[in-house]
Amino acid sequence: MTVIIPLAGYGIRLRPLSFSIPKALLLCGGDTVLGWILESIDSLSPSEIVLVIGYKGDVIRDWVREHYGNLPIKWVVQEEAKGLGHAVWMAKEVVSPESEVLIYLGDSIFDLEWDIIKQGKDNFIAVREVEDPKRFGIVKLKGDVILDLEEKPKKPSSNLAAVGLYYIEKWDLLYQHLNYLIEKDIKTKGEYQLTDAFKLMLEKGNIELKKLTVKRWYDCGNINSLLRTNAAILKDCPKWSKNKKQIKNLSYTNNSSILKNSNVGPFVAVGENSLIEKSSIKNSIIGNGAKIVNSDIFDSVVGDNVEIVNATGKFIVGSNSLIKGKECS
Repeated sequence: MTVIIPLAGYGIRLRPLSFSIPKALLLCGGDTVLGWILESIDSLSPSEIVLVIGYKGDVIRDWVREHYGNLPIKWVVQEEAKGLGHAVWMAKEVVSPESEVLIYLGDSIFDLEWDIIKQGKDNFIAVREVEDPKRFGIVKLKGDVILDLEEKPKKPSSNLAAVGLYYIEKWDLLYQHLNYLIEKDIKTKGEYQLTDAFKLMLEKGNIELKKLTVKRWYDCGNINSLLRTNAAILKDCPKWSKNKKQIKNLSYTNNSSILKNSNVGPFVAVGENSLIEKSSIKNSIIGNGAKIVNSDIFDSVVGDNVEIVNATGKFIVGSNSLIKGKECS
């Protein structure tokens, strides 16, 4: 099996964090988003993992080589962001026409029993109810069979969304329809859409697509959902850590970081080489090399090498920033 993970997006909804850190490498629940993705597909033992990179691709490449150098990784570069369909189409460079393919979007994390995928008997799209359907491709169902899809409609007919996991038995069938969209320059909202390729296949009667039920789906596509996912993983899925991570009080602190006279938790993840001193932190993500002193923060996401001193509140802070309040006597 080939797993394709598109990672070339700019992460606009995650700014200012994504100005310096590619969204796939943002911290969440004691690992990066990409780290959790690679952990979650471990039981599939894929023959190859195709990472489609673009924005800050060198950073992603270096991180993967350092942390997952043993995996069968192949790299594809999407020089210009032309949509998810285009990113997946780019994998033609390395994927065999007869391969079975799992497409796993780089801003989602899934927890599911993979046996139904391993059997390779059906084509699937993961479908869940969502609160903000305008952000997603919306799915029309009859039982467990998908009848139609529409990409990010202005007036969604339902809140049943394709949430970022797709399995197809034969890559060549999907590639042909993606190639058709690109050759004919068929775009939706200015981009080549993966949803439109599946819609085209359904219209031509070339495929039967079924709904894939997932136990848990964690959305990391914006600041609020990243914080929710951080909390959910710390609460629900410490088993994924394979004893690599220290998770206490529903919070994670990297062993290289230091906590002094501080109250951390619940739902806090602290990265590497950070210092938390005389501070209280709740429901937050703290990046690598951060320094939080004499502060009370909550519902915050703090990038790498950020210093917060004598401050209280909610902070969404990109890397290499300083927030300094007035020292109280």
